[in-house]
Amino acid sequence: MKDTVVSREQQAFRLKGTAPALTLLYMLTEDLDAVEKQLSDHLRLMPQFFLYAPMLVDLTELGDRRIDLAGLAALLRRHKLVPVAVRNPTDGQQVQAVQAGWAVLQSGLGSPRQRRGAEARAAAAAYSSDPPEQSQAAAAAAAAEPPADSPAGAPGDPSSSSDPPLPGLTIKVPVRSGQVIHAVGGDLVVLAPVSPGAELIADGNIHVYAPLRGKALAGAQGNSEASIFCMGLEAEFLSIAGRYLMAEQLPREIRGKPARAHLDGDDLVITAL
Repeated sequence: MKDTVVSREQQAFRLKGTAPALTLLYMLTEDLDAVEKQLSDHLRLMPQFFLYAPMLVDLTELGDRRIDLAGLAALLRRHKLVPVAVRNPTDGQQVQAVQAGWAVLQSGLGSPRQRRGAEARAAAAAYSSDPPEQSQAAAAAAAAEPPADSPAGAPGDPSSSSDPPLPGLTIKVPVRSGQVIHAVGGDLVVLAPVSPGAELIADGNIHVYAPLRGKALAGAQGNSEASIFCMGLEAEFLSIAGRYLMAEQLPREIRGKPARAHLDGDDLVITAL
């Protein structure tokens, strides 16, 4: 029997189905001037967070209304966002989208009435820019103990789970304005106050055993099971797996109190602890 030699041509690429982290922009009006004004206000609050974020534009709320999709793509690029696809277009909107270079997706999820006000749930998961240099305190803490050593019995204590703990980062000093702390691949535990203007980012959960007055972004790589725990909710911005809430959207009755932020379906919700 002759030996069989199998030759393989060198592959130029691979195709793989994914669920990429996209920022969802739910269009509530075809007025691009109004869209640009509101978008500018949002980007001013978190310029680095949205930098070069891939955008998925949902057209469900517009119904049959005509919208300038080429103009919308140009608007997004002016603000350093990347237009990728439109979702749930009408037949006319789909033709226009293809001509303007958009991809087209159909979700079939919900009616316009059910999705009213959905822009508050817009995803913002793409943290594409290089974050500012971490503070000396953050660098010094990089070799600290993993979050499994967080205070026993505290909300979200990893010891309550049978899963092995993820690698993470514990910060024992206050996080001051302008500092960015990123726990890559796991949880972030902060045992001191977080000042306004500070940013906490974690691929897993975020635990703050003190007042949280800055920004907190958990599930940064799309983990929708992540949560944010804090002993005093005064945050400027909360995000989990791209869904986010601004400071003015936080429940008044929970402000300054122990709280947990987590996802309930597509909604980012806050519950008291």
